[in-house]
Amino acid sequence: MRGRKKGYDGKKIAAIVEVLFKNPDGVWLRRIAEETKLSPGTVSRYLDTILNPLIETTTLGENKPILRVIRLRPLAIEKIREGQDIGQIIKLLGLMKRV
Repeated sequence: MRGRKKGYDGKKIAAIVEVLFKNPDGVWLRRIAEETKLSPGTVSRYLDTILNPLIETTTLGENKPILRVIRLRPLAIEKIREGQDIGQIIKLLGLMKRV
């Protein structure tokens, strides 16, 4: 059976994080999609799930957001600069959110 593999694609995660890392002040979701050559829906799904502990999101518009700006959390940027693996950073920030 062919089709999409189950789970998350490490290459997509790395591409999204790279764009966020290069734009520490934040970047629009559509810009992330353009730079990674992924669909906005795919980028949004990854940001809302696996990458959620790494990011901070600002939205403009209450009922129907007209603008979504995403940036990496300062601790995530620091850990990436130290050379830490994305998976380890996600686990660390996920645990910190629960405390």
